[in-house]
Amino acid sequence: IVDRFNTWNGLPSNFIFKIVEDKNRDIWMSSSKGLACLKPDKKMIKVFTSSSGLINDQFNYNSGYKDTAGNLYFGSVIGMIKFRPEKCLSNPIVPPVYITGFQVNNKELEITNKNSPERESVTYTRELILDYDQASFSLDFAALSFTSPDVTVYKYIMDGLDRDWTELTTNRKVYFTDLSPGTYHFRVKAALNNEWTNNITSLTIRIKPPIWASAWAYLFYGVMTLGLIYIALRFYHRRAQEKKEKEIYAAKIEFFTNVAHEIRTPLTLIKGPVENISEQIDQFPAIREDVHTLERNTDRLISLVSGVLDFRKTETTGFSLNFVKINIKQLIEENFLDFKPLAAKRNLAYTLDLENQSCFAYADEEALNKIISNLLSNAVKYAESYVNIKLQTSKENLAKVIVSSNGYKIPEETREKIFEPFFRIKATSKQRGAGIGLTLARSLALLHNGRLYLDTADEESNVFILELPLNLNLNQQKSAGLLKQQF
Repeated sequence: IVDRFNTWNGLPSNFIFKIVEDKNRDIWMSSSKGLACLKPDKKMIKVFTSSSGLINDQFNYNSGYKDTAGNLYFGSVIGMIKFRPEKCLSNPIVPPVYITGFQVNNKELEITNKNSPERESVTYTRELILDYDQASFSLDFAALSFTSPDVTVYKYIMDGLDRDWTELTTNRKVYFTDLSPGTYHFRVKAALNNEWTNNITSLTIRIKPPIWASAWAYLFYGVMTLGLIYIALRFYHRRAQEKKEKEIYAAKIEFFTNVAHEIRTPLTLIKGPVENISEQIDQFPAIREDVHTLERNTDRLISLVSGVLDFRKTETTGFSLNFVKINIKQLIEENFLDFKPLAAKRNLAYTLDLENQSCFAYADEEALNKIISNLLSNAVKYAESYVNIKLQTSKENLAKVIVSSNGYKIPEETREKIFEPFFRIKATSKQRGAGIGLTLARSLALLHNGRLYLDTADEESNVFILELPLNLNLNQQKSAGLLKQQF
């Protein structure tokens, strides 16, 4: 096996002038840059220069000799060198290595600065914590060897960045630029005559991430992402639910409209003969009550069918109003009398409170009749012991129709839902109804630039209030008549 030795293996120069073997079988070689000793068994090379005590580093060609006593002689350009190889012992002193300086962005850290990451000299510091904008720094280090400092060699490694040790022969300063946030361990050691010390000096360097890349920031990003996903899913499900509800709603409307159209013609045909029988009821007193019941229910069915068709009309094609001057007081009295028999049949305290003076407003008589009739119908149907209708005028030039009744108290949370199409309160679901009466009534109130709402201030009664403007100008009439109300 042939081993090759050159400057990569530790020789001071690739130009060798003389080779001499001592009695210990160590090989001594003179060169242009000093004297080298090779131990073949260990394959280790020691270099001696003027820093080690030689008179000169430049030796002469083929100038070397070993005498019988074991002394070695080598000739240099300024004289001869004589020595005994066994007395050239290794230096027993292992020099310690110290980190002597730490610069951030080419500026030395100041211990006196309260914002400095350094609290004491870097020589005694074992850990430094740097901000993300201090990721470019340099370190100085030195081995305390005064025997031959020129031949001291260093190796360093930055754990977390480097894979292997890096050797430095002349420089005692290393630079690191733009390190990523994280924890690094800097380690450095020194060697004299290729004898590496086991003393390793280390420094832990922690670089903090910026606030937008910290653990808390990523936690916030994660929470925000999950929140956005949750909102998106909620929005998607809500849109899907709304779409489904619209489809169900449209199917209900279509069904009711079709049924209403089919029923309306037969009801109209029934109503004529019923009216004829009613005109001759005096001749048949035994069936008087039956005829009145038949006539009343026929009218009720026609009214219900007309309500469904009107509701469909307001929702799709628009509902045109014919505004005329109407005596609201008289219209309320007529509706009050229509429901008086039913209230008497249910033993209700059925009362009417009207102002002495007449109350006139511009409105559509048919639409206003539908609103008041629906309010009175619901009040009489669901009341327990009393129903009261009151008419008031306010300083705001509004007419207020207030319908109060006791019975099942409508919960606060459903005060708006009762005006939605087909909504029925479970507690009163046994009563017959389609669930579109209040929806149609509010729609017609809005077409009059008024409003219909449930007043929940009374803890015992259900109070529905209809507000209508008394003086509706021409522009308001036109806009109201062309208004298209959607649900």
